[in-house]
Amino acid sequence: MTTRPSAGTTPSTGLTAGTTGPERRPDDTADVARIAVQAASLVPGVSVVRPAAVRLDDRSVALDLHLITWYGHSVPTIAETVRAVVTDRVAAQTGLSVAVVTVTVDDLLVPGVDSSGTATVEDG
Repeated sequence: MTTRPSAGTTPSTGLTAGTTGPERRPDDTADVARIAVQAASLVPGVSVVRPAAVRLDDRSVALDLHLITWYGHSVPTIAETVRAVVTDRVAAQTGLSVAVVTVTVDDLLVPGVDSSGTATVEDG
């Protein structure tokens, strides 16, 4: 069961939770993917976010996301925080129940070895 967040910050993440009610229904999976990518990119330690799959029906959505993170951040903590933030944001902005958010970490970037420390977000 997914509950709607209240206005303010999400207690487990400290990030802004978004609105308390649905702003609009998504037109297609691309809208849901965009919302999920934007939410996941807010999580500290996330460098790149790619939506792998969005399964959408009339009342719920399931998401698969692929991430690249920075070395020095806890991968399990990042994955759990991304799940929570994406679930809250997608539910708040679409009114859909989020059945599952699967997070796959594809790579770790090492500061000083890999390119710049700025975050990059990819759609698709």
